Order: sequence, then C-alpha cells, then structure tokens
Amino acid sequence: MTKIMDELRTETIELLSSLIGIRSENPPGSEDGIPEFIERYLADRDIDSERVPLENGRSSIVSRIAGRLPGSYVLCGHIDTVPAEGSQWTTNPFFAHREGRYLRGLGAADMKSGVAVLIALACDIKKRALALSHDIVLALTADEEGSYRGATSVASSGLIDDARFLLIAEPTGGAVYLGQRGELWVEATFRGRAAHGSTPSSGINAILPASEFCLRLADESRSFPEIPGLGRTSLNVGLIEGGRRVNIVPDTATVHLDSRAVTTAERERVLLRIREAGSELSEKWGAQFSYEIYNDRAPILSDPKAPEIVRFLEVNHDLTGRPIRPEIAPYSTDAVAIVPQTSIPLIIYGPGSIEQAHRPDEYVDLDALFEVMEVIGSFLVPR
Repeated sequence: MTKIMDELRTETIELLSSLIGIRSENPPGSEDGIPEFIERYLADRDIDSERVPLENGRSSIVSRIAGRLPGSYVLCGHIDTVPAEGSQWTTNPFFAHREGRYLRGLGAADMKSGVAVLIALACDIKKRALALSHDIVLALTADEEGSYRGATSVASSGLIDDARFLLIAEPTGGAVYLGQRGELWVEATFRGRAAHGSTPSSGINAILPASEFCLRLADESRSFPEIPGLGRTSLNVGLIEGGRRVNIVPDTATVHLDSRAVTTAERERVLLRIREAGSELSEKWGAQFSYEIYNDRAPILSDPKAPEIVRFLEVNHDLTGRPIRPEIAPYSTDAVAIVPQTSIPLIIYGPGSIEQAHRPDEYVDLDALFEVMEVIGSFLVPR
C-alpha cells in the first residue's frame, strides 16, 4: 500500500469515534450494538458478514475478502471493553474527545482503535480492488474481557478453518509480539479455627498465614529469572478475602493469584512455590492449606522463521526503522482460543499502549495509529 491517504485517515477516525460511542461494556456483556453497526458499515461497502452468536444480545462478527491463493490471514480484534468507572473519568467515556493527536474514550486503546484499523484497511482494500495473495478474514469477537468465549466460538464455527496466519491488533505501543505469556489463576485457601475475638489464642487465625503467604510470594516473584526474548514471569496477588466479623477469629482466608508465565517450565516453578509456601506456612500457624487452579492458559510462541512472521518483521522494520527484536506480549489475548485449534503463526501488533487499558481517560495516539495502519496495510498488500 502507499502512504495512508488523508481520506482514509479521516474515515478511520470517524469509524473509531462511532465505535467508542456504542456501549459494549463487559460485564454486563451486551455487545451486539457493535456487530450491528459493523454489519451495516461493511454492507454499505459491499463486504458481507456473518454473525457468530454467543448468547442473547452477544455475538461476534466475521467477514472475508477474497485473495488469489488458498488459505487466509485472520485479522482479529475484540469488540467489548471493561466497564467505565464514570466517576473517575474527566470526560464522557462514550464520546470520542479529540485533543490534537490524541483521541480519548472508553476502548480508545483497548481495543476499538485496533478494530477500526482492521475494518478501515479491509474497506480500503475492497474499495480499490487491491490484489491480495490470501483471503483476509476479519474476526471481531465478543467476551475477550471475560473469558475469550467469542474467539472460542469463532474458532469452532468453521469460518477460519483455512487460517494460515493470525494478527491480533491489541495495543502494543509500537512493539511487534510473536506470542504471549501464559495465564494462570490460582485460588489458595487457608483454614483455621474460629473463636471469640477476645480470646484469639483459642482459635487459629487463617488470615495470618494467608498474609505471610502473599508477602513471601510477592517477594520471591521479584527474583524470577529474565528469559532472553521472552521476559520475566510475573505473579500478582489480586484478591484476598477472610473473616466474617471483627469480633470473630477468622477460620478461612482465600488468596487469588494471577501469574503470567513465559514458559511452561516457569509455570511449574510458580505452582511449586505456591505449594511449598502454602504448606510451610499452614504448618507454621497450625492451619490447613489447599489450592485450586481456575484458569490455565499455556504460553504461545510463534516460530520466528515462519514466512509470514519474517515478512511482517521486515515490513515493520522498513517502515518504522525499529530493530527486529522478537518478544512476546506480557498479557493474554484471544489467541488462547484460536492458536491451539489452528496451530498458526501469531503476531500481536496494534495501536495504543496497554498502559492505557482498563483505566479512566483512556486514549490513543493517532500518529501511532496511522503508523500501525501503514505497517499492516503494507504487509497485506505488498508494494
């Protein structure tokens, strides 16, 4: 593709502004206003779409533009956002506010800007009848912010069975990711013995080993090793619950842990430390310990020598001047529901910064957005 034209820039900003204006918070998860809008938008530009239902009021949408050769390039983005915390926003989160090169609104970075880029590029390719080597498939999913069920239903629908490459336009801040860390959520439970608050020595306070457990794991996580090209496994204490009333010695405390492992070996290291610390501290305090894994997604890493990966990295380097430095995303994406079923190379690359996600006054840098459009467009339609 040639340099992004002014007309396409304007259309993309208008499209992004429209998407921001349509509520798709998850929860509650009533995203269907977005697929309805996209379906009409694409139909007006002679692109057919198909809904992939998830549940009442929720669906994903899939569209295809034909290329010359067998196999498709799947361009994926999620259409839901986290809920808006209205009292903390300084502007209306459902109205796109332009401030120079920045556009503010809920989903501006995560990830309605990525969705707008993919739709705008597909429409431009269709409008100008640009030659494609492979089919382009837009897979715009519901429930990514929940449990990736929209992507799961798309992967099971048969609509992307011929996929040979997956691009997810999550916010990457200019980086090109060849995969992502795993996602491991663990609920650890300490059980003690209740007693009257005036005689704590007659009970076993479950909060005490749970608290020490949190501090120990947080401290140990700081020394997890850096794996070249992959980064360092993280461990976050996300939630702790315990006690019923201030005058009762708490007999139960639960800790919810979120670990993002860069390899399966690192995942095992995290689980080992959870077991060891829990067992040691429960014995120290006279409590009982157990844990349950309630979310477990393996790390994903593409082959850096795969032809599509090599070409994408070269296009990005040629257009941006950034060095080719294979790395993986620190967060999880819809890839967890698609790659295991298709075994295809994955690139995560899109406008915005992940640091803007899930926070009030979220914004996207439009200059960075247009750079992403140029890179993805030049990959899809080589010069």
